[in-house]
Amino acid sequence: MGCDIHVMVEARRFPCGSNEWFNVDNWRHNPFSSYEGEPRMTVKAIYNIRDYELFSFLADVRNYGHNPSFGFDRGFPKDANEHTTAEYARWGQDAHTPGYATLAELKEKIKTVSKVNRKGFVEKEQAIRFRETGAEPDTWYQGIGMPELYEWMEWQAEPNCFDLLLEALEERKRDIFWIFRPEDDDGSNDANIRIVFWFDN
Repeated sequence: MGCDIHVMVEARRFPCGSNEWFNVDNWRHNPFSSYEGEPRMTVKAIYNIRDYELFSFLADVRNYGHNPSFGFDRGFPKDANEHTTAEYARWGQDAHTPGYATLAELKEKIKTVSKVNRKGFVEKEQAIRFRETGAEPDTWYQGIGMPELYEWMEWQAEPNCFDLLLEALEERKRDIFWIFRPEDDDGSNDANIRIVFWFDN
């Protein structure tokens, strides 16, 4: 069974100088809200990609490559906004390994990563190509049928698993803090925006 991440975004902005976190997600009317158990509003998630390498670094989830975890799986934040809290509660027992991290914390930890570790069963043709040319496998698996067609491999790759999440969070930060051009962003608000996340299987 696959594992998915749920990411919500909070920021400290209004009133100025307040330490209170506000939910700054994009909410939409839910066309299925007339059905029992369906909420009236739903979040258009800032990030919802199933990337086990990112999961491994954020919270040691599906860490097949044994990458060093950042340790952001520190529980659901007690000071979370009521809307974030309600969405997390809606998942009930299906939600696991909650955590949170500011953009500043994410950037600091990502600086420490130069390579990601990958392990898995790779099609033999791709394994041969990797040894001969260095071209990385397109896909790999933790468990397979027909083992005669696959080869177990362990290798390292560039750490690009953070790119989409960081890009989305940077864009949301500029929107919330009225930073109209990326070149005008001095990073001073990186500690005032954060993700709150959890997983479900």
